Amino acid sequence: MARIRNMEDPIPNVHGGIYEDGPFKIEIVHVDDASSSSTCLKKSRAAVDRENLSPKPLVVALPKEEGVYPVIQFHHGFTLQNMFYSQIISHIASYGFIVVAPQMYKISGSDATTEIEDAVQILNWMPTGLVAALPETLSKHRPDFSKVALVGHSRGAKVVFGLALGVRNSILQYSAVVGLDPVDGMGIGQQTNPPILQFSEGSLNLGVPTLIIGTGLGPLRKNFLFPACAPAGVSHEAFYYDSAAPAFHFVASKQGHMDFLNDDCSGPTGMFSYCLCKNGPTRKPMRRFSGGMVVAFLRAAFFGETAPLVAALATPELAPIPLDRPEFKGKLGDAFNKPMLAPALTP
Repeated sequence: MARIRNMEDPIPNVHGGIYEDGPFKIEIVHVDDASSSSTCLKKSRAAVDRENLSPKPLVVALPKEEGVYPVIQFHHGFTLQNMFYSQIISHIASYGFIVVAPQMYKISGSDATTEIEDAVQILNWMPTGLVAALPETLSKHRPDFSKVALVGHSRGAKVVFGLALGVRNSILQYSAVVGLDPVDGMGIGQQTNPPILQFSEGSLNLGVPTLIIGTGLGPLRKNFLFPACAPAGVSHEAFYYDSAAPAFHFVASKQGHMDFLNDDCSGPTGMFSYCLCKNGPTRKPMRRFSGGMVVAFLRAAFFGETAPLVAALATPELAPIPLDRPEFKGKLGDAFNKPMLAPALTP
């Protein structure tokens, strides 16, 4: 059941502290966008070395400290911009991850097939191109391509599921998949290409652990002018139902589809992110919760550090936002091939 919480309360230091910033200070790098004038972005060497250019413009969040870090490819939602996610990817990166967020298009139609193909090109480029595209001060960083996760929001989640299902194959193997309020079309019978959902329990057999974070307000229309941003039947509940074990499902009952984004998103698209969807009272708690859950899930998937994830499953009332009772499929002890304490879940 959902609980009532004052959204102005401080973010709680619980579940292993995952909702607070991690120990690493973060650098934000914009690859292949020399026209950017933002003072918070560092121009990459790729801006002058044309051979190192990524297939798509990227925003990369990574620790400033030299080291070896797992890699996350993070895909934006339909018609949105990668910079709208700079706060959540910075939160994730502060725990020791390199988060690569491509800008997939400026204008797109309903078919996501080309988007999946472009996502594969980025994955195939990263082993040789990513470090070369970073500024000189970050050139000694070492992405760990044996630990790769795919994360996507909205249609971006459809894209990463398409990648993981082998709609198009890449040279990199994935260790985990995360869908943030995933969407597969306008409704049952109105899936967009390529259809992902099979509406058959366990049919999305990715072979890796899956985390689905949904919203309670996503399936609701903001007004009679606009459809729901995450329509019932093709959003998080259906993705979780179709996902094979091990799979985890958290639902933010009082939050909306765009609450994963930055507090301030510029331009007409940023304005529409507030106008088109039914959203929660404020974005920060949702962003902190979601970023923290991605951290907890990937720590378990990559390193077998399961305590924060177990704690989040066992005591959802301690999260910074109201949650429905979390769900999971499979045996927790087998989910990450590591011993895992069973949370004391109540009916």
